[in-house]
Amino acid sequence: MLPNLLQIIIFWTVQVSALLVFAVPFRWAFVAVWAASHFLRAIGLTLAFHRYFAHRAFKMHRVARFVWVWIGTSAMQKGPIWWAGHHVNHHKYADRDGDPHSPMVSGVYYAHIGWFLNDTRNDTLEPTNPVIRDFSRVPEIAFIEKYFFLPPLALAIAMFALGGFPLLIWGFCLPTMTLAHATFAINTVNHMFGSRRFETVDESRNNPFTAFFAVGEGWHNNHHRYQRAARNGFYWWEFDPTWYVIRAMKAVGLAWDVQAVPKRIYEEARVVKAKRATRRAPSIIEAVPLSLELAEESE
Repeated sequence: MLPNLLQIIIFWTVQVSALLVFAVPFRWAFVAVWAASHFLRAIGLTLAFHRYFAHRAFKMHRVARFVWVWIGTSAMQKGPIWWAGHHVNHHKYADRDGDPHSPMVSGVYYAHIGWFLNDTRNDTLEPTNPVIRDFSRVPEIAFIEKYFFLPPLALAIAMFALGGFPLLIWGFCLPTMTLAHATFAINTVNHMFGSRRFETVDESRNNPFTAFFAVGEGWHNNHHRYQRAARNGFYWWEFDPTWYVIRAMKAVGLAWDVQAVPKRIYEEARVVKAKRATRRAPSIIEAVPLSLELAEESE
């Protein structure tokens, strides 16, 4: 592990360096590189760290797992076990004491970034955490967990070698910044703004804007209602590219035991929608006026 102070310095250096995008030449090809770097690593995070490690939503080939873990770790959001283990705790204590990043409990800044940088409280996980228990002894996963700085460093070096300083900014610094906030927004924005298809005990919400930049993670209320599903977008119109990749992997034999959304969950969604449709505010015309005597007594 890198010293905490060094991690904080590196994190903010990369975040601020994204502003250098205004100091280097603009080319549409650079925008394409940003998109590839942002969205591919986003899929690595949610496919491997989130849906595989944290929720066991499917199984995948060991080589494919290593590739996706390497890609996800290159997002510079620490190691897969640290990431997934804390996400398990988020669900265990969602929006209550114990949730590492709830805006309702610890405020927006801490839930968005502070928890990620504060190693004093969040850099260790309990030995009973299921991610620690099941994956910490897998050699290649333990290696990436210990040397989590290698994948992002390799990406940064590759970008500089291929295109010098401009490609380093467009292909590493800028997308690392946008991806960090796209991921962290699920912890904050998706617990404050959006729709609630399901009446969960937490404040999770669906938000199509965050779903786009976080490759399907923004269907957060869906996910909190049924965490085991390999898809977060429960319906075809809910954009979830991570789910499309999992389906493609299943088609070629790289993924199996893919967990579907049960029919009872879809039925629950229909029932909740129908129930809400029957609720309406009472009309002022239909309201029975209080008599003068009762009105005076109620004052």
